[in-house]
Amino acid sequence: MTDVDLPDEHVRAMWNRRKWSRYVLMYVALVTSAVFYFVGKPPVWQAVLVVTTAVITALLGMRLTFDFTALDRLPFWPSYALLLVLCLGLALLGGGEWTFNSVWASAATGWIGGRWLPARLLAISAAFGTIAWLDDLEPVLVGWLVLVGLMVGFFTRQSRIQSDMFIELQVSRRERARLAVAEERDRIARDLHDLVGHSLSVIAVKTELARRLVTADPQKAEQELADIDTVVRRALSEVRQAVTNYRQPTLAGELASARKAAASAGIDCRVESPDSWSLPASVDGALAWTVREGVTNVLRHSRATRCTITLSLEDSFAAVAIADNGVGPGENGRGNGLAGLAERAQALGGSMDSGPGKDNGFTIRVRVPT
Repeated sequence: MTDVDLPDEHVRAMWNRRKWSRYVLMYVALVTSAVFYFVGKPPVWQAVLVVTTAVITALLGMRLTFDFTALDRLPFWPSYALLLVLCLGLALLGGGEWTFNSVWASAATGWIGGRWLPARLLAISAAFGTIAWLDDLEPVLVGWLVLVGLMVGFFTRQSRIQSDMFIELQVSRRERARLAVAEERDRIARDLHDLVGHSLSVIAVKTELARRLVTADPQKAEQELADIDTVVRRALSEVRQAVTNYRQPTLAGELASARKAAASAGIDCRVESPDSWSLPASVDGALAWTVREGVTNVLRHSRATRCTITLSLEDSFAAVAIADNGVGPGENGRGNGLAGLAERAQALGGSMDSGPGKDNGFTIRVRVPT
């Protein structure tokens, strides 16, 4: 599992462990400086002042290093300047032993980054190396002091770059998750609209027909009620399948259903299509949704007496068109259903066109590559 795949709390815990591990060298330097300092048996007042300054330097260095919240809360540049002054003052007051405590200044400088970082780190290390040299520290220790200061600064800079990458990846992952949730909500909304809208339109037509036939032709009314029961059960099953994304309508099934639904509404529905066809599942499903949405609009809005469904297979494209002789799109214009068809077509690299047709009717045409 990579860092990108880890939950936020795991990444945060891992970063905290790495952050505290990077303090080890600074703490070692602090304790080592204190041990060498007390070997010289300094005056009590001086010892109290030096140790207090060392503790304040460590606390301030911790707040300015590996801590984003502190950078927001503290006045940054004054705090950074104070840290440099404390490190220098500690070395001048306590002696060359405390020059190793300059790692706090190097770490804070590396965490800040910015232009001329190597020059700034070299200047800090050179300044403390000079103090150590003037205090008669061994040349080897002076060289080690300069090297450690440079290493701490550059390692801290790498830590800052890594932490920025962690944050960027976390933000990116959360944004991808948000977009995935939004896309899934749109898919469910679109599918439920297509499923429930179509089924309710068929139920409304059949209910009206059954109400008219209940006295004139009870047997026919009974058949219509049975059809309503079938449609309701199918709608329930499709809604359940839509939620789990297992449902995919077939073009042949929707063409057959369209004829039956239109006939129940007294609409002459003709289907013009090849005798047989074989399409990829995604293309077949997109054209099936087009037939369902188109016929639903005919039943619900058009007040048409005729409609034609045309399936055409071109060289590398498949297209389906639903045309009626009704009153057109009405006041609502292009609703959610047509927008959903356009999204499905565009997802497959196709297109959706709709507008006035012949006989003042309305035509929907979806064309997708096969």
